[in-house]
Amino acid sequence: MISERSFARSFDSFWQELPPLLTPRFVAVFNEAYEVAVCDPSGRQLSFLQTAAGVERPDIVAEFGFQLARSAQERGLASAALRDEKSLVAKAEKEAFELIQRYEGGPPAGIIPLTEVERSEGLRLCERYEALYAAFPGCPAIEFCPRLRGAGFLNSSEGDIGIGDSLIEVKTTTRKPSGRDIRQLITYMALDANAETRRWSRVAIFNPRRGTLHRVEIDSLVLRLSGGKPPSDVFAELIGFAESNEPTIERKF
Repeated sequence: MISERSFARSFDSFWQELPPLLTPRFVAVFNEAYEVAVCDPSGRQLSFLQTAAGVERPDIVAEFGFQLARSAQERGLASAALRDEKSLVAKAEKEAFELIQRYEGGPPAGIIPLTEVERSEGLRLCERYEALYAAFPGCPAIEFCPRLRGAGFLNSSEGDIGIGDSLIEVKTTTRKPSGRDIRQLITYMALDANAETRRWSRVAIFNPRRGTLHRVEIDSLVLRLSGGKPPSDVFAELIGFAESNEPTIERKF
């Protein structure tokens, strides 16, 4: 069994056939054409957030910021109020460390506390999620970590955030969305369709670091990338591949 992340990073020959038009040229178009403005509470568009000097574990800090945002949303707290919620901050830090360990597949290790600089950086990232929510007017329901049932060699998984009719993948990086990010979104949609739920009609990529949101309608995206093949057929092919093959990860040398 493998994760949706590993699946999106591997099986290049399969991915070249399933959505043959998912090319570097399309990714460049995606980054340009599908970006949606994301603004802070004062109405100013979010800018790039430089990594603070002294942040040595940006992956754990990013996950820490996500877990803080999840705690704030689930408890109805403003992000700024979390600075006084010591127990919630400690819980988010512990969860972030454990999740990164799980993603990396390494042996269990002792938790090394975040530094004050790293903790402050996570809180700054957390505050940017409120700008994400504001990009979806009408107060749609917000769900962190919606579950997706696995299929074949694909493990069950969790999306990052569901807001109304959109499933949002969070990528706290300095880079723009990549082809592998789009592969991951297609995988989520195939799993959702296979479970006959079809909870979302749009997918999106939110980057708290860059202050960007890219959002697109699922069916139009898949139609374009597959060269006109019905999305239901594309999703069925992906699930069929996962159910009829061994989970051998392709290695590059």
